[in-house]
Amino acid sequence: MGNGVCAVIVTYNRKDKLVKCLQRLRASTVAPQRVLIVDNASTDGTPELVRRLFPEFGLLVLEHNVGGSGGFEVGMRRAYASGYDYVWLFDDDAYVAPDCLQRLLDHAHEGDVIVPIQIDQTGRKYGIYNWNNGLVEVDKASQPVIPVDIFAFVGPLIHRRVIARVGFPRSDFFISADDTEYALRIKNAGLKGICVLDAVFYHDYGGRTVQVKRLGRVSIRSTQPAWKNYYNIRNEILMARALRVPVIQKLGVCLYIFKKFGRSSLAEVVYEENFLDKWKYTALGVKDGLLGRSGKRVLPVVK
Repeated sequence: MGNGVCAVIVTYNRKDKLVKCLQRLRASTVAPQRVLIVDNASTDGTPELVRRLFPEFGLLVLEHNVGGSGGFEVGMRRAYASGYDYVWLFDDDAYVAPDCLQRLLDHAHEGDVIVPIQIDQTGRKYGIYNWNNGLVEVDKASQPVIPVDIFAFVGPLIHRRVIARVGFPRSDFFISADDTEYALRIKNAGLKGICVLDAVFYHDYGGRTVQVKRLGRVSIRSTQPAWKNYYNIRNEILMARALRVPVIQKLGVCLYIFKKFGRSSLAEVVYEENFLDKWKYTALGVKDGLLGRSGKRVLPVVK
């Protein structure tokens, strides 16, 4: 297998989750040849903790927070330059099953990107999406491996030939949609993505959803802060602008994006007290997306 696998894990101010992530990784039945933790200038003592508890893992501490997008780009560049055959990507809130890497490698000859499934705290399986067919329900799939077009940066095993062909994730996205944009580039390059249904990551969404009752109806709402709306809509628009497809198809993608965010904005009015803040950031994201502005233009708001 040549130089094997380099795991790239991006973290920022979540040392408790990172410790759990690394403990699970350390317990793998088949370990990657190298682990590189990319710390986005954490201020909670993460680097010191990693050096003390996990001295066998590589640690790269960045001077500034470049977001998940920038962190993955930096880590992938390091792994690629070091000659590893595969880069294995995930965040600090993704916990690998002991046999996950072994199961991914067992099917590595079948595709260019080998993707695990994700299971959240409720036991829901998700993360398998095809551009043409939509979400694939894992429990109804009869075969051990299925094709995928879109994947999250939660455990994909990416061969270096993919990087040689399409490059690295867009660091100028900062956060959000960087994985979708990268997956679409891979698809448009004619490369193959597959999902191995018995390779598992447990994805900790923490307190990211709550039940809210309004007008006699209950809705499951995201607790993500309002400022993230900016990057969500802006980056999807930037992604649509960059697609190398006919203009009519680009218009269709843009229509889909605006329809999706239109629905979510209406729901925010009904169910969320901070809907004006979310609308403000969404409007700014639409503006910057249409003008082609990328980068870290809105700073995270900590409350």
